[in-house]
Amino acid sequence: MSVQQKKMLVFLSVIVFLGIMISSFISKEKPASSESVQEDKEAMIEGKENLYDQAQRNTKEDLQSTKEIAIEFVRAFASFNGKNPSEHIEKAKPYMSDEMYQNYKNQKERGTLTYDKVVPETLQTTEVSNDDPEVIQWNVVMQGKVYDVKGNAQPEEDWYLVTLKKQDNGYKVVGVRVNLPN
Repeated sequence: MSVQQKKMLVFLSVIVFLGIMISSFISKEKPASSESVQEDKEAMIEGKENLYDQAQRNTKEDLQSTKEIAIEFVRAFASFNGKNPSEHIEKAKPYMSDEMYQNYKNQKERGTLTYDKVVPETLQTTEVSNDDPEVIQWNVVMQGKVYDVKGNAQPEEDWYLVTLKKQDNGYKVVGVRVNLPN
């Protein structure tokens, strides 16, 4: 056998080896992902608990009451007035935990030239995937108007992710995040 033939044989052996390794890797990946999808479907069919479904671990009454609290909280919290910048925090106080209220009370907000007043008009909720059994969360979509210092209004839509936790005196808002990126 010539040197050139030996080189070609080594080269082909390396190619075959890499091909086997790649196909082995790919074949291991596909069954694993299809198996996990199958397991998820079976879990839903068999009625097993979905860790992200709040309705499976909370009562209808708790879900309904927390939804109402979340809506009323956003109605109060979103209604900003630049002439009285802490008014919305005071309006939202009955729905907040003491710790959250103190935290927001210490953070003074001011209006800007383009953002002096917010008037919520409609509020809707959307479902949330939540795997924390300690809290209930709701997305509250607020549609309303934003006024500048001259009184000019523009439509506004903000999404509030409201987190509620059971306290001694019922469910209270313990966190809120506005307009989260996807």
